[in-house]
Amino acid sequence: MTKKYYEVVVEGSFDLIKGFVLGFLRGRGIEGEAVFSAERHVKHGEGLGHLLRLLTRQGDTSSIIIGEGIGLLLQEALGKVDSQLDLKVLSIREITGAHFNFKFRTFSKKAGEALKETFENPPAGVALECFELEENVRPESKGVEAYAPLHDYEIAGSGRAVGDAKAVIDFYDRIEHNELIELGEIVLEYGKALSG
Repeated sequence: MTKKYYEVVVEGSFDLIKGFVLGFLRGRGIEGEAVFSAERHVKHGEGLGHLLRLLTRQGDTSSIIIGEGIGLLLQEALGKVDSQLDLKVLSIREITGAHFNFKFRTFSKKAGEALKETFENPPAGVALECFELEENVRPESKGVEAYAPLHDYEIAGSGRAVGDAKAVIDFYDRIEHNELIELGEIVLEYGKALSG
C-alpha cells in the first residue's frame, strides 16, 4: 500500500522550525518522517495558491514533507506555541507523487554497468517513465580514443523517475553525487489542501 505524504508550509525561522519539528517527532517516537525542502532539490508548489502565499507571507517560510496524520498533529502542536515561538502553519496539502528528470552518459564500461543496474532496477515506490537507454560497443575502436571521437564503449540514458514522494526523494539522494548523472529538480504533485 502506498503511504500518503503531505506538504506542511510553516512561517518562521528555518532553524527554529527544523528544531521544533524534529523534537516533536522524536517526542512521539517517529523516525525519518520529515523531509525539509530547503535541504533538498525540491521545487516548491506552483499556481495561484502558492503565489498568494508568497505575496501575503510576513516572514520566511519552510516546506516540510511529512507522513499522513502527522501534519495535522504538527499544526495542532504549533497552534499551542505559535505566540511563544513565532511559528505559524500556513498550509497543509496532500502530495500525490513526485518526479525528476535525469540523463547520463559515459564511455566507461564499468561505470556504464553500474548506471544500467541503478536505472533498470529502481527502488520500491519508484518507476521510470520515458526511459531510453542506448549502449554501443565498438571493439574495432579500442585504443584509438585519444586520437578520434569514436570510443569502443558508450552508454547514454534519460528519462523521468516518478512515484511516492519519499521514495523519489530518497532515490534522488542516493544518486545525486554521481557526477555522470545530470538531475533536474524534484517536482511535487499535489492533491487536496487540508488547510490554507
